[in-house]
Amino acid sequence: MNCAQKNEIAMKSSQEPNLSPDRRKRSRLLDAEVGQSIRHHRKSAKMTLQGLADKLGIAYQQVQKYETGVNRVGAGRLMEIAEILNIPVSNFFGAPVAATAETTNDSDAALLGRQLLVNFMKIKDPEKRKEALAYIKSLAEFDMA
Repeated sequence: MNCAQKNEIAMKSSQEPNLSPDRRKRSRLLDAEVGQSIRHHRKSAKMTLQGLADKLGIAYQQVQKYETGVNRVGAGRLMEIAEILNIPVSNFFGAPVAATAETTNDSDAALLGRQLLVNFMKIKDPEKRKEALAYIKSLAEFDMA
């Protein structure tokens, strides 16, 4: 085993040490949720990717990677983003998701529910919202039968 291979193994193990596949999946889902939330709040503030990147002192591609969940946002960076967008850090996390995850023991479903809600709220047309809700209700009714 050469030095590069050893470094790669060490790097992989330090990124997600001793996490089960379920925990890694939840972790990735949470990273994606935080990224979507950053994007939502950035757009609500009418700020461009480049504008946020400039204020953070990083390339816009890095912000793009945060928003898509490709790269994990560190705590310090998340605090910087919250300050720039003038919102509390807690706005990047769904409080109802945490409560739902605790009561149902199904955190994957809770995270997906949060993503569903975030995207539902992006639908501006009231008729489309009604159609989306009707569709989801029909899926739930079908699942219960």
